[in-house]
Amino acid sequence: MLEEMDAINWEGLGGAYGPAGDAAEILRGLASPDKGAAGEALDEFFSSIWHQGTVYPVTAVAVPFIVELAAGRAVHHRDALCFALGGFGDPNMSDGSALPAVQEALRAHSDSLLPLLEDPEEAVREAATYAVARSGGGDKVASALAARRDVEDAPQVQAGLVLSLCAIDPAVGLPVAEAALKDPFPVPLAAAHALLDAGRAVPGEALERLAAAIKREAEWSGAWTESFTRFDGVIERLDAVVARTVVTMMGTGSAHSRVRQAENLARRSRASRSAARESVGYLRELLADDDAGVVAAAVAAAADAGHAASSLSPELARLALGDVSDHRGPANMAIAVLARLRDDRVIPALTAAWDRGQSPDALRLLGDNVPSFDPDSLTVIRDRLATVLDASASERDRWATPTGWPDGPAPLIAVLRDWGPAAAPALDVLVDAFPVAPYAVPMALAAIGPAARDAEAALRTAAAGDGLPALRAAHALRQLCQDPAPLVAVAAGLLDSGHRLTDWDLNLVAEAGPDAASLVRSLRAYLTGRAAETYPDRELQVAAARVVWRAVGDIDAVAPTLDAVLLAGERPAARASELLAELPPELLGPFVPVLRGLAERTEPLHGAARVPSARALWRAGAETAGLLPLLLEEIAGPWGSFDGADLLAEMGDADAVPGLLALSEQDARIVTSGSWDSLVWEDDSLRRRLLDAITTLQIMSRSTGNRG
Repeated sequence: MLEEMDAINWEGLGGAYGPAGDAAEILRGLASPDKGAAGEALDEFFSSIWHQGTVYPVTAVAVPFIVELAAGRAVHHRDALCFALGGFGDPNMSDGSALPAVQEALRAHSDSLLPLLEDPEEAVREAATYAVARSGGGDKVASALAARRDVEDAPQVQAGLVLSLCAIDPAVGLPVAEAALKDPFPVPLAAAHALLDAGRAVPGEALERLAAAIKREAEWSGAWTESFTRFDGVIERLDAVVARTVVTMMGTGSAHSRVRQAENLARRSRASRSAARESVGYLRELLADDDAGVVAAAVAAAADAGHAASSLSPELARLALGDVSDHRGPANMAIAVLARLRDDRVIPALTAAWDRGQSPDALRLLGDNVPSFDPDSLTVIRDRLATVLDASASERDRWATPTGWPDGPAPLIAVLRDWGPAAAPALDVLVDAFPVAPYAVPMALAAIGPAARDAEAALRTAAAGDGLPALRAAHALRQLCQDPAPLVAVAAGLLDSGHRLTDWDLNLVAEAGPDAASLVRSLRAYLTGRAAETYPDRELQVAAARVVWRAVGDIDAVAPTLDAVLLAGERPAARASELLAELPPELLGPFVPVLRGLAERTEPLHGAARVPSARALWRAGAETAGLLPLLLEEIAGPWGSFDGADLLAEMGDADAVPGLLALSEQDARIVTSGSWDSLVWEDDSLRRRLLDAITTLQIMSRSTGNRG
């Protein structure tokens, strides 16, 4: 069949890097009698025809040729080709717009894969079980797999057959899996995976044999183990109590098994709120382990337990005093957990690291997780900031950016900002930090309030400077001294010079209100009545509209541009909806249809606008009953929605309480998308926000009832 490749216009087919003109050469390379050349072709195949799990139009056309190559006894790497064919049909392994066409091509050639179940090479037979199971071949495939199980004598292939039967027909395969728990290694591991995939428990009488198999788990390899996109091991997938039993059966001398137990607890905590609470007792024992690797795994698992780890704070505080040179080591991780818990013991841990001349990586978390104020902590933070400022010129230069650097003064200044007026004794050091933290210091001074008036001269000097740092200083002057003139003057200079502004900075200017009226003429350049090409430019249009609206209240000047940004959708539409929610309700009528459309859209890229548009609709007079379902749906989405919970509380409709209660009480985590190391903490915070919303609504309901 390979001779038919010349009749195909490969150049007209898309691959990972555009036109797939080299596909025929890659496929011929796979057929090379030279094993090295065939291996190079295999690398190119995984790079361009099946790239990191994505399939393309060229993949669909290549399927019959790959099937032929896999069946050719003289071809090298046939097990890898069978794995690829199985991967094409495995929804956990492949994606891409061409996937339906690829899977249809695979289905059309599924019968050609069946002889591979009898191949002389054991590795090919094992990989063939995966390819056949994922080929979509139906009853004929299931019968062939069942028949092969009766005669197959290689345990590695038997393991693949168990997984294949369960994947194709669980009703038939799961009883086979339960019986296979008694079979030789590695069949019990495959059987356990199959049972766990189906939500079944591993029978207690099989645990001892399973424990013996897990000890050898590293010896099990093949197409199926390559396909496990979740945690590879069985221990990590077991119920926490069962995992503990299996670890005990494996012997307390196995530190590796205890590491696996900690990983099991972490995995379960990421998925289940109750599992996080249940993990604490086990983690306390593992944190006291004699093996450093076990302790490190236990601290990592404590991080995945979220706020349930608060009862482990004494153990974590002890570990946090250790060496923090390894950013994934137990001391650094322990500091990170203490920081996220806002536990005051994080301050002594940081001090110990600083005394050793070390800067913990976990320090970056401190600005968003500020511990409670006390005078001693203030002294520590102030003194550390003074020490950090005594740095080389090169270090100081790289800190002076909008985001700062995690090892620079920014996290320390953020703590002082959060402490507000109580941080006034650190005023002198904050002023000293101005040159290296021109974005962070003004916000901290404004947060300190009247007690920071001694820094007014420094702020005015900074506001007389250049660029965005001057704007931040001028904004602080407006907050601290109620003087909007510097803010307006700096903004005018930036606009006149064509300086590139961000929407964040222009929104600061909006706080000048009517005092910014002189800027309206310059800002009209942004109000084109058309949505800009890029997200940042559209968001800048909305910020300009906010300045103009607050300055002169001219709806006609801003409405066409806001309408265009709303119609363009996605993230900038959320910013436009937020501005509309500020407008008087009587002006919102013309925007209601597009707001309604945004609130009802569920696609991920448009989801950002759902809650802001719902808020604007509510302000426009929409009935809360129509908004409740979509807000609850948005809260239940993979990112969660803190704003959705807050809006429901603000709306004051007690009918939202049952839905909010169900979300707060469900065991499965709501927040499953975002930064990996923050998911559990975000979910815990969302749950607290839900409970706060419920309390608010119940109080409002009782108050309304009493008045009635």
